[in-house]
Amino acid sequence: MTQAHPEFRLLREIAGVRIPDSALAEAATRLAYEVSPATLYNHVIRTYVFGALVAARQGVAFDEELFYLGAVLHDLGLTERFAGGQRFEVAGADAADAFLAARDVAAERRAVVWDAIALHTSVGLADRKRPEIALVHIGAGVDVAGVAFDQIPAGVVEQTLDALPRLDFKRAFFEILLQDIARKPAQTMLTWLSDTARRHAGAHACPGLFEVMQAAPFSE
Repeated sequence: MTQAHPEFRLLREIAGVRIPDSALAEAATRLAYEVSPATLYNHVIRTYVFGALVAARQGVAFDEELFYLGAVLHDLGLTERFAGGQRFEVAGADAADAFLAARDVAAERRAVVWDAIALHTSVGLADRKRPEIALVHIGAGVDVAGVAFDQIPAGVVEQTLDALPRLDFKRAFFEILLQDIARKPAQTMLTWLSDTARRHAGAHACPGLFEVMQAAPFSE
């Protein structure tokens, strides 16, 4: 069941992490709030907080606004408004790029946000990119799978969850992913969601590597 949103409010600081407060950051936050169920909205903000905390632990400097834009917009492709026909990471990256272009954000900054969103599920790739890209991957990884969880003090995690409750996140987020798979199962082919798609939508809807290779137009 989708949770009702609390009244929108801009949080200025969470667990000692300053939340960017530029007009652009506020507009991006409002967009994520408007299109996302509450559990997903809290997740994208936690992604920024957790990523920033890991960066502080590792002594990594980053452009706060740029990282925040990538974090707060990184799951637009899982929302009904922006699902589109591409895999959700690309659909979200395209939606974020259109949002930023409409606000005259420079192409080179938009490109960083696009990469941060498109690559945020790409283990072994995103973490080799510039900090604003890598940190979206890391922050989301902390929240979804506990990646780098040991680099964040327990008390700080509790402060983050007090401000941004998980709201049955494990179950709710998996259900959101299943809804996206149902909309476009073929777009999960050979991605990190392919096993889940094959289990829930069937191998006919999402061929695996073996089926893809066997269907190639060669005799052997």
